[in-house]
Parts: sequence; C-alpha cells; structure tokens
Amino acid sequence: MDRLALREDWSCAKSVFSYQKVAWAIRSFQPYKSPGVDGIIPAMLQESVDLVVPKLLSLFRTSLATGVIPSAWKTSRVIFIPKPGRTSYDRAKDYRPISLTSFLLKTMEKVIDRHVRVNVLGNCPLHTNQHAYQQGKSCETALHNLVGIIEQAIACKEIALAVFLDIEGAFDNTSTGSIVSKLVSRNTEETIVRWVNNMLSDRRVQASLCGVMKEVKAQKGCPQGGVLSPSLWNLVVDDLLVTQSEESTWTHAWD
Repeated sequence: MDRLALREDWSCAKSVFSYQKVAWAIRSFQPYKSPGVDGIIPAMLQESVDLVVPKLLSLFRTSLATGVIPSAWKTSRVIFIPKPGRTSYDRAKDYRPISLTSFLLKTMEKVIDRHVRVNVLGNCPLHTNQHAYQQGKSCETALHNLVGIIEQAIACKEIALAVFLDIEGAFDNTSTGSIVSKLVSRNTEETIVRWVNNMLSDRRVQASLCGVMKEVKAQKGCPQGGVLSPSLWNLVVDDLLVTQSEESTWTHAWD
C-alpha cells in the first residue's frame, strides 16, 4: 500500500522543485538525445517550456511527496554499446548497456541530483580524493596526483608501489539497500530517500535484437545512463576512501 504524504513531504517537494529548476533541467539536455519507451525527446519539452513546466512542476512535486513514480517512467529501453579496446565482441560483457529512460524521469532526476549535490553533499561532502563525476575533477586529475607521488619517490631515490582496483559492473551491481543506507547516513531527507528507493525498485528493462523484443525485471543496480546514477554510486564507494584513509588513495571513473 502506498504511504500517504505528510506535511513535511510536501514541504520538501516544494523546496526541491520550482518552476526555474524544472525549466533549467529541461533546457540542459541536448535537444535530440535518444528517447525512452515513451518516444519523448528533449526538443519537444524545450519548445513548449511555458506550457509544460507548470504541469510537470505539479506532477514532480506530487511524485516526490508521495514517493510514487509512474510505472511507465521505470521502464527503460536498453541499447548495447561496444566497449572500446576489445579484441572481439563475442561475449555479453564486451558491450556496455545504456538505459534510455523517459526524459520526464530524467528531468526529475536532474533536479533531485542538483539538490543532493548542493544541499546534502554540501553539508556532508564526499572524500576529497574522489575524482569520479565531480566538477573540476576527472581521471586526468587522479593520474596527475599519482604521477606526482611517483616523481617524488624517484627524486628521493625511494620506491613507489601502486595497486589498481577495477570495480567491474559498478552501476549494475550496486544494491538498492546500500544506496539507501548511504543516503540516510548523510542525513538526506526521508522524502528523497523513499523516492530514490522507489525509482530503483521494480524497474523494467526492454531490449530488442533482430526484431525480437524482450522485457525483464531489473533485480539490482542503478541504470547506466541514469542522471542520478553517478551521485548514487559515489555515495556507496566513498566508504572505500574513508576506510583507506591514506592521502595517496584515489578513485576515478573511465566513463
């Protein structure tokens, strides 16, 4: 049974979503990005901002306050992108699944992601050595730090030992429980935690090949291509940096 929205839920929804934020999120997308199963591309929304934003604002606030997400939004159309540098493409793991979700959901995600980054992580920041999906940081900045350590060791005629850990299928294998736990530990509003939990639960995934379409239920993970997915993954992996508290431990992402 769906939980009834409380006064604080509506208050949270109104603080997270405003006309300006929804309009900003819509305009931030490339106009002709591939759509989800509903066929809606950003250009459709961008050409009718004044008409659609008031209606979407009411819809988004209601969705966040109640924790209910339209089931159609939780159905993704998946395409498979060949991973670069492979000698062959005979196995499923040689392809990266990209989830094409509804841009209505992506718009909502974008506003919530902004709230999490500014308000939640602003008060309880990620580890400073987190270089993945962070403004002003990248794989290159992590490598720059590594090279600095190596150069210092060479200059001092010492030894530099490096250990690399590759977390394969990070987004696909992250449990919903771990994401919810990390949101709660950073004092994220219960209203947002409940909505994220709903978004990651009971997701449906569609894929087609040679005219044959298959739909399955996603059992875990956050979708590749989801707007919130990078922030949610960072919350989970941040414990690794906290545990390995040495200054020379960094995390980054290749894509």
